[in-house]
Order: sequence, then structure tokens, then C-alpha cells
Amino acid sequence: DNTPRGRVGEHADMPRPNNPRMLWIDALAQQGLAAHCIARLAGLIGAAGLAAEWEAKFAAIRETINCNYWSEPDGFYFDIDADDGHFYKVMTPASFWPLVSGMADPGRARRMFDAVRAPELLGGPVPLVTLARNDPDFDAATGMYWRGSVWLPTAYMAIKGFEQYGAYALAHDCALKIVDQQYRTFRDFEPHTVWECYHPTLARPANTCDDDGGLVRKDFCGWSALGPIALLIENVIGVHGVNAFTNTVEWALPEVSGAVGVRNLRFGDVVTDLVA
Repeated sequence: DNTPRGRVGEHADMPRPNNPRMLWIDALAQQGLAAHCIARLAGLIGAAGLAAEWEAKFAAIRETINCNYWSEPDGFYFDIDADDGHFYKVMTPASFWPLVSGMADPGRARRMFDAVRAPELLGGPVPLVTLARNDPDFDAATGMYWRGSVWLPTAYMAIKGFEQYGAYALAHDCALKIVDQQYRTFRDFEPHTVWECYHPTLARPANTCDDDGGLVRKDFCGWSALGPIALLIENVIGVHGVNAFTNTVEWALPEVSGAVGVRNLRFGDVVTDLVA
């Protein structure tokens, strides 16, 4: 809607940049993830040739991303220009799509995590804001939609990228802070509901980029329910991997006092209690 990705000056001049020269890192990484998933599905049905074909497509996209979209000095993936390949250095969670897709080597993944730990970048009291806090277009006052708000789909995506590289403590820390902010907003802000996106600091919803600058949409469980359901179970509690084929559960048990777990967890023919 109003992301400053692709801007050519210090600030984005238009609400919607619409830069036709920009190649989007997330769009390409998503295609790689799709190819990898098709290869895995083909393997499950024993179609070895089909699996190899799609795994080759995945490998080609992975090479393109790592050769062209990685900025070594910054330790971060960025969007690039289609004409000359220069980086559009606007730091957003979109750059974690190569991690979700399993395209980064462990060293690059660890450098990406540094941006989430840095309070002046994508960290801070509520992590995984949609724009780095030191960016000229970051809106600290309201979040202004995609200029600083916390959106659950992009935050969830990034946290799934942490899991891919075994960063379970970082995933837990980010998820706990985000779900806590959602809870405090639900408790203290009226109407008491789930919102489209959240303020980058305060326990309240963000504002839109519309002319009136009003609040974002309320009753928005289309994706913001990812917090109190998926992030709570998978990363606050830590039950991040459940496999009905092998009857196994992967549980990154967090360091908390008291009991933690899930009762009546269902997968395949299993109904079980997991409590530590």
C-alpha cells in the first residue's frame, strides 16, 4: 500500500512508489519456495523425475538470489534495480523470505538475525516492524500502515525463517513480545478486538496511510489471529513441528518458570497432551 521500497530519494514521494525498475526480493523467493514445495510433494508420491525437475528450478532461483540480492557490507538481502542491479536499501521483513525458503547459508542467516536484535533496525520493544526504525520514512508516531507498523503475516513469516536455521530462542523472544503487545492492546484499547496491524511501540492499533489517518481495520482475524493462535503455540510455547507421517513432535522448550505446554494436540490419529 504505502511501502517506501523502491524509492530513489531520501523519502518516498508517493504513497505507493510503483517503481517499475525494482525487482522484489520477496516475490522471487516465494517462487523458489513454491518450487521447493512442489519438489517435496513429488517426492512424497514417488515421482522422482518431477521432484528433480522442480528442485533444479529451486536451485536456480536460490543462486540468482544469493548472487544478486545479497549486500555483503550490510549483511542483508535487498530489492534490486532491474537495469543495473543496484540495491534499494530499504530494510523490511520482506528480506526474510529467502530464509523461509531455505536459500541462505547459515552465516548469512546469522547476519540477518542481527537486524532483528538491533533496536535501531527491526528490533525494539515490538520487533519485526515493517520498516527499519532508523529509516527516513519510519513513522514512530502511528506506524502509518507499512511505514513502521507490525503486521502479523510478515512477522510470522520472518519467525518461520528463524526456525529454519535453528534460532528458536530468537523466535520465542520475538513471538512473546508480539503476542504480549496484541494482548495488552486487546485488554486496554477500545474496542477490545484484534486489529489489522499494530503500533510499533505502544499497545494500540496502528494508523492507516489514508488522508484521514484513522485507525486500521478492527475485528481483523484474517491474519492477525496468527499471533494468539500460531505464534503462541509454535513459538511462545515452542511446539513448532508436528508431523503426522512420522508421529513426531518438535518442541523447542522455552526457558520459563511454571508449567508450559498444549493439551489435546491433534495430528493424524494422535490426540496428546504435551506439558512440561
